[in-house]
Amino acid sequence: MRIVVNDIAASKTGALSILKDFYNAVIMYENTGNADSNEWIFVLGDRLLDEKDNIKVLVRDDVKASRRERLKFDLKTGAEYFKSLKPDVLFSLQNTLPKGYEGRQVLYVHQPLPYQTWKKFSFFKPEEREYAVYQHLIGRMIDASVKRADKVIVQTQWMRDAIIKKTGVSADKVVKILPDINVPEGINNSAIDNNVMNNNVIKRFFYPSGEILYKNHACILEAVAILKSRGITGFEISFTLNKGDVPSLSKYPDHEQVKYIGRIPREEVFKRYRNEILLFPSYIETFGYPPAESRAVGGRMIVSDCPFCHEVLEGYKGAAYFDPFDPAALAELMQKAMAGDLFGADHIDSENSEGSTESGWKYVIEEILGR
Repeated sequence: MRIVVNDIAASKTGALSILKDFYNAVIMYENTGNADSNEWIFVLGDRLLDEKDNIKVLVRDDVKASRRERLKFDLKTGAEYFKSLKPDVLFSLQNTLPKGYEGRQVLYVHQPLPYQTWKKFSFFKPEEREYAVYQHLIGRMIDASVKRADKVIVQTQWMRDAIIKKTGVSADKVVKILPDINVPEGINNSAIDNNVMNNNVIKRFFYPSGEILYKNHACILEAVAILKSRGITGFEISFTLNKGDVPSLSKYPDHEQVKYIGRIPREEVFKRYRNEILLFPSYIETFGYPPAESRAVGGRMIVSDCPFCHEVLEGYKGAAYFDPFDPAALAELMQKAMAGDLFGADHIDSENSEGSTESGWKYVIEEILGR
């Protein structure tokens, strides 16, 4: 079978991680005897992957050159291009399908902006304009793609429900397959750092996130100001940003308690989940990887009171929830955590804190292959 994978849009952060995870899963799947001489062709905007015996990479940097070229490809020329590759199935990892293509198509939707209802972005606010485009304009293209697809794969139940409700497609067309949570080797067995945690009291917080507006770093900065106004200063918060990555944060005063540490290795992220308290004020996510990853290693966390957090943390005792639009609520929970009054010693849910042992990508691949 020949499978063509369309992911021209992938270039950085979450989309690139999804592409690489899927690529590695394909390699593993093909090497375990599950495959029947499948041929994979990845169509990308940059040479992001290596070719293998049964994996070919085609680069369409001309399509990636501008939004105009991307729209032209999606709406006019893409269908003929993919048809020329003669796929048995076209699999799109970038939320949309080429208009006019008539072969079998499987769509992976991981863009939540058109389906969440708790934030409406404005074209008239410069800092929100890009998000408004995705929510209102590209969202229509995603809806149309969902309707044309033979199968749609999503990461969570809330996305499945929202897509079915918004587009009116049949329920059996949309499949939920949870993403993989891959814990680095040895992390679950690593010792807790007693210099950080003392008698269940932790005064170090951590937010691993990129520079996207709805990741909501501002809520944390406002909570810090509230805590300082109460005379509470003996704590530290680490952002995986470089100073200046988020221009909209420049209006907030600097706080010595907030450290901008930039990107860090995955192993260090998981060690911090074990030893510090995850703050997660993001209010728009498809899945919400940091809460799921922290849960997998028994971490403590203060997270937004949104459907995606409740879904990935259902039944977990080590999470406290707050309104992501209420910095005072976050400050209150942080103060309780620093006093040792928020989490009990029994917060770890051993049944659900070890991570999945079987790859969700295997099920995605089998949906693509029609198995």
